[in-house]
Amino acid sequence: MDVRVNSPAQVIKSFSSWLPMLLVALLLYGVVFVGFTVWLLMQPLGMAPALAQQLGLIIGAVLLTGGFYLYVQWLIGSLAAYELSLNGQQLRVRGISGRGSIDNELPLGELKKVHIGTRTHILEKPSSGQRGANSKAAARMMFVLDDGHYFKLDYAANAFDNQSLYDFLSHLKRKGVDINISE
Repeated sequence: MDVRVNSPAQVIKSFSSWLPMLLVALLLYGVVFVGFTVWLLMQPLGMAPALAQQLGLIIGAVLLTGGFYLYVQWLIGSLAAYELSLNGQQLRVRGISGRGSIDNELPLGELKKVHIGTRTHILEKPSSGQRGANSKAAARMMFVLDDGHYFKLDYAANAFDNQSLYDFLSHLKRKGVDINISE
């Protein structure tokens, strides 16, 4: 049993709740990029202020747009490589965890619980209108093993198809794993 990964368009749509924060960040970074470029053109290079401002605006906008494009491409590529599957009694989890990546394969018998989101006591079945998470923490999956060790999978609610993820978690619940969803 495999969980389907969202398409690039679905991944972008799942981050729609981050739009206000994204706009503010782009504005602030834009001011920083343009300001630094204007300063660099005027001070070390000795360019006239009027010309430095015009070029600084163009160069800063290009740097910001290029950086944002590269980040979005990296994020889509990273989330496309996610994997959550159950083959017999072997659970396979692959994706981003913190600042690194994880690629774990473990027997299902070692898995104690899987919780998704920070408000684990009120999480309900994902609906079709709920395409993402309001925060990184709400989209995170936490896997707790019998020995007390745990690992997390960031952006799980953004990377995986909601219905497929819900079906997978329901299947794990029927196999005796503590899951924080209601059926």
